[in-house]
Amino acid sequence: MKIILKVAAILALFLLLSFSFVNAQSEEITLKFSRDFGYSGAGKIQGLFSMKVTSSEKLSEVIFFIDNESIGKDSLEPFSIQFNTDNFSPGEHSLYAIGYTIDGKSLKTRENISHFISAEESKKATITLIVPILGLSLIAVIVSAVIPGLISKRKGGVAPGTERNYSTAGGTICSRCNRPFARHVFAPNMLVGKMERCPHCGKWGIFRAYPIDILRKAEEAELNSGSIQTSSKQPADEEDLLRDELDSTKFQDM
Repeated sequence: MKIILKVAAILALFLLLSFSFVNAQSEEITLKFSRDFGYSGAGKIQGLFSMKVTSSEKLSEVIFFIDNESIGKDSLEPFSIQFNTDNFSPGEHSLYAIGYTIDGKSLKTRENISHFISAEESKKATITLIVPILGLSLIAVIVSAVIPGLISKRKGGVAPGTERNYSTAGGTICSRCNRPFARHVFAPNMLVGKMERCPHCGKWGIFRAYPIDILRKAEEAELNSGSIQTSSKQPADEEDLLRDELDSTKFQDM
């Protein structure tokens, strides 16, 4: 029984050392793959790309391969090469590199299997990816612009001089009627301000946020402002009505 346990322990130690050695060997040299210009998605690539080699060993030269054919070499760090997929036929290709150390040892990277596609396929794939994103962005902009306007219409106007509670998006002042109002959180942000509809006069515009002290002064100024338009006129007294009636009949033919 003891002999069996010793043999098992030796085998386990041997397997552990073997795995460590293989793992160390595979990590001695690494091939990195990057896109410089073009399409890359779902394992398919098209355009200008680069291969770059890093190693824990001191390398004197690196040779790069696509499908077992050398596409070039580099003898200076960082060891890299650029290639265009359009120079190869569409389909799967094997990419790897072999580095040579100063003492003459050769190290091979793991193979990278990539699927090259044509420029036409790349355009179709790009359009397929971008169109839904642009559509969703457009819908978001439209919704964020329309909803605040509808909410403003439902709320109606606010009595002049009323102290407002402004939203987290802050308050602003209409450039036409000079009345302050709260900006909507979901209104489109146009960098210099939010695209809003004034709930008082209905003007659409891009409004920036104002400090609360300026907004309070604008609220006070509403009471004395001649620019505020009321929705209804004051009824005239009986004397004014009679005078208007006499004026209207004054020059009628007898």
